[in-house]
Amino acid sequence: MKQNKSSEKGFSYIEIMIALVILMVGVLQMASALSANLLRSYETEKRIIAKQIALSTIESIISARDIARSGAVAGWDSIGNVGTNPVNGAFQGVFLNNWCPIREDLGWDGVAGTADDACPDGSICDVSGHPPNTSAVVTGFERQIIITDIADAERPTPPNPISRRRIDVKIRYFYNTLAREEIISTIITNY
Repeated sequence: MKQNKSSEKGFSYIEIMIALVILMVGVLQMASALSANLLRSYETEKRIIAKQIALSTIESIISARDIARSGAVAGWDSIGNVGTNPVNGAFQGVFLNNWCPIREDLGWDGVAGTADDACPDGSICDVSGHPPNTSAVVTGFERQIIITDIADAERPTPPNPISRRRIDVKIRYFYNTLAREEIISTIITNY
């Protein structure tokens, strides 16, 4: 007796091709998810660095309030943006107003966000009478410090001195071509 070979069954080429297409779609989706997670981890790393820079800046400002340094920071009166905090007709604020680069070294005054550590890349932060700051700029990050007086509800009118100030430190960083910001805020007092 002869057996008929046509009764044997298996997968056809079309079934195999359909299975391969389905498998490829799954593999491509998994590769896409992995690359998206990798990119997200890079963004998270930059965000953590930005947050640490902002917290460090706030610590530096609080230290400037507590430790007056001759010729640089005059304690509480210096805690303000340039052109603010008039004392005896002279503005005492030492923190720069606009977006500024961030240097690795804080400069001779030891306070973040002042003229001796916020000059552009490729230049030397030179404040007359003090050593220049030649440290490298932290690439991809910029800082803005905004200090606002908070009126005291119990003593709302001058000549009562301001005893509280709000500090907003914004760090701008770039992820791909998008600018992102990390903002840390606090209130300090003159107590």
